[in-house]
Amino acid sequence: MRRGGFTLIECLLGLALSLLVISTGLELFARSQRAFQRLKEREEAGQAALAALDKMRIDLLHAGRGLSPEIGMGLVQAAEETAGGLRTTSLERELALAAGAAAGDTRLPLVSTADIAAGQEIALRDGAAGEVRTVVGVEAGAVVLDAPLGGSYAPETASLSLLERVTYFLDAPSEASGVLRRRVNASPAQPLLERTAAAAWSLDPVSHLVRVRLEIHDPVVSEIEGAHPHEATIFLKNPALAEKIGT
Repeated sequence: MRRGGFTLIECLLGLALSLLVISTGLELFARSQRAFQRLKEREEAGQAALAALDKMRIDLLHAGRGLSPEIGMGLVQAAEETAGGLRTTSLERELALAAGAAAGDTRLPLVSTADIAAGQEIALRDGAAGEVRTVVGVEAGAVVLDAPLGGSYAPETASLSLLERVTYFLDAPSEASGVLRRRVNASPAQPLLERTAAAAWSLDPVSHLVRVRLEIHDPVVSEIEGAHPHEATIFLKNPALAEKIGT
């Protein structure tokens, strides 16, 4: 009679089958981990794109805020397409003249120059006259402008607005992706969205609608599915209100 137990061949066969089952399980686990990681990265990229769109939506909703007279006079635009970018303009704060400024002056006396930096722009208006000048220097009680004033401004009647310019642009796009950046005035541009395959925007001055489209690059599935688009349409309420007031 055969004694109880397994033969060497049976043990080897059992070991081989066990190794096959274990290796198959490990391979399935590794694949599921990779699939989970890809889905997680795509979800995070999608959330980042939505956050970028929300930030752009906030800036566009603020575009033209506090600048209805300047928009009506054509001194500034609430939102505009620049060379490769999208720019919004709103009021940062109002300024006050410390003394009169005459046509041809490049030095503008102000009651306070706090929080004004070189590169910022000031919109000046007095009655039906107005202009926009860029600050190139800040002194005690005054700012130096990039060009002479075209008109004269009195402290009693003039209105001065320090402008906030926010610019969005796609930085150094490569064959795969670039970085969408946001710049406020002349400060260094901050990264807003990485792995941006494309960023496009269109402005309709009649309907005051801005359409924004962001495409996120996915290196894993881009050859099959292409970039993943995220879109938003924003109504520019402030310039629409300024236009309504002007009529």
